[in-house]
Amino acid sequence: MNDDAKSLMPDAGAAARTVSPLAFFPLARGFWHGRTAVVAWSLSGGLLALVIVNVTVQVMITRWHASFFNALEQRQADRLIAGISQLAVLALSAALIAALIVWLRMRLQIAWRGWLSEKLIGMWLRKRRFAQLPVVAPEIDAPEFRIAQDVQVAVEPLVEFTIGLANSLLSATAFITILWTVGGAITLPVGEGVAIPGFMVWVAITYAMLSSGMIAVLGRPLIHAIERKNAAEAALRGNMVKVREDAAAIVLAGDEATKRNLLSGLMRGVLAAWNSIAALLGKLTILINANVTLMPVVPLLACAPLYLNSSMPLGSMMQIAAAFVQTQFAFNWFFDNFIRIADWEASARRVVGLRAAFAESDRHGAGARDAAA
Repeated sequence: MNDDAKSLMPDAGAAARTVSPLAFFPLARGFWHGRTAVVAWSLSGGLLALVIVNVTVQVMITRWHASFFNALEQRQADRLIAGISQLAVLALSAALIAALIVWLRMRLQIAWRGWLSEKLIGMWLRKRRFAQLPVVAPEIDAPEFRIAQDVQVAVEPLVEFTIGLANSLLSATAFITILWTVGGAITLPVGEGVAIPGFMVWVAITYAMLSSGMIAVLGRPLIHAIERKNAAEAALRGNMVKVREDAAAIVLAGDEATKRNLLSGLMRGVLAAWNSIAALLGKLTILINANVTLMPVVPLLACAPLYLNSSMPLGSMMQIAAAFVQTQFAFNWFFDNFIRIADWEASARRVVGLRAAFAESDRHGAGARDAAA
């Protein structure tokens, strides 16, 4: 990368890190007030109701595991046939609920994004900020991209995060209860024997802490890598727009070679940022695949001693295995969404940075008027 290209990229990344992504919430929460409040709260309430129904259906499916595998162990053909019919109803119900959740979720995302984009467009065009930004806040690259793209990346995941977090909290509560009651206690052969009540709950918590802790340690550098990638992409886009806008002056000055070197250097910076992300994702993929492989096996291994000494029927063991997997999905919400959280954080910083630049433009304009007076 040439020196000109290097000089253009760090400013954007540094500026992104000077603002907190949490400042995005005061900027965006106005969607639940005023003229959009009815739409916002109706969609939000509908999604919450569907999440509750969805968790209820998932609990019924884990109970189906117990009934079906107990019938299988006891070779009761009539119960097996009835179980197949029950599964068909549960599967159809789960599919319909999932489809409704997707539909309402997308409607909420579209409405929220539209409201926030219109708000930022109005702020950008008001008080001639669009003309003052290149002067008072040159580090704010491509404000039009921030409004069009970063708003989308900052808004849409938030809806999905909220739905996922609500689902995880409800699922954790429901399935931990199943693990505690169905799993019962296990006695460790230590001294005269040490009984551990609800032992599968502790197994689930320990496994979740280990997996989530490892992903947090390995994945934290990904946030900064995504920020650098976004800054590099924005610098490339912004300079290509400038080349198009200044085409006549560039031709007149014979400056094509300089601009070519600049854009080539910026492109190499984009590729380097993506290569860094690829390396980090490779490390995360190893851990994710290992987790997917071990997750359904761990509860079976933990319950095997109870099953082998006839303290636990097959149906209960399979119900615990299904509940354990659902509990891990709930506990590992952060684990599963770490990459998207990193991407959201980077885009939220860019949107908040644009809002801060509007305020700086206003202060600059007020100062210029005071000086003129």
